[in-house]
Amino acid sequence: MFLAAVPGTCVLLRHLLEFKFVTQAQLAFITGFGVYLVMHLLLWKPVFIHVMGHELTHAFWAVILGGEIKSLLVSQEGGQVTLSKTNFFIALAPYFFPIYTFLILPVYFIAAPKFYSIPAFLIGFTLALHLALTLHSLHDRQSDIWEIGLFFSMGFIYLMNLIVIVIIVSVISPEVITLPELVRESWGLTMAWLLKMIAGLGV
Repeated sequence: MFLAAVPGTCVLLRHLLEFKFVTQAQLAFITGFGVYLVMHLLLWKPVFIHVMGHELTHAFWAVILGGEIKSLLVSQEGGQVTLSKTNFFIALAPYFFPIYTFLILPVYFIAAPKFYSIPAFLIGFTLALHLALTLHSLHDRQSDIWEIGLFFSMGFIYLMNLIVIVIIVSVISPEVITLPELVRESWGLTMAWLLKMIAGLGV
């Protein structure tokens, strides 16, 4: 998983560094992302909101995949959801699926262009919330991750977050990067690295 994510990360970073964000929606997205990070680092970490989103994401994906919600409990100290079925995807979904961001995305699609900056700001804000608080939560021993397996879970979470970020960025600004571009360029970069390794070994 990590090996697959390395070229993807390089491709995404290159696209982000080369692109100049100039439209109102692009600037609003970046501003929202930055505003949350400042709030998170200097003012307040909305842990309860994150915990609620975490448990709702478990529940959401369980229902999508044919399960049922038996109980849901959320508090400042933590949360718990009881489901009729689970699998590795349902267990790990909260770590890569920013549920608040995806709740706002439909608003962006239906909004008039002159209002794009409002949902774009919220999309950036909630994406940063997801990423920052997911990293924050990983400092503690997460039962979801350890039950699935630490190595697989961390690789899968990283790769899926990379894909989700590209999907969200492509909505706000498809000029930056799209998912097909990520896949195509990552594959090309991987092949180039392999050829260099083979050449270096003198095979």
